[in-house]
Amino acid sequence: MAPTPAQPASVKLGELAMVDPSPRAALDASLAGALSRAVALGDGEAARVVHEAIGRLLGLEPEVRASSRR
Repeated sequence: MAPTPAQPASVKLGELAMVDPSPRAALDASLAGALSRAVALGDGEAARVVHEAIGRLLGLEPEVRASSRR
């Protein structure tokens, strides 16, 4: 395995820092895409359901990392 730098390269203006998303963050991003598609297609009912699902995810307690589980 190759060595890794002690500090990552700095992020330039206009760039986003890349991080490994948690499973919940990945699901939230997927739902955001589905919400955008539902709105673009004019499906208000689907948009409402997806919006509610996103709200429920955001209202949950923070995830417990696998390393801290017993």
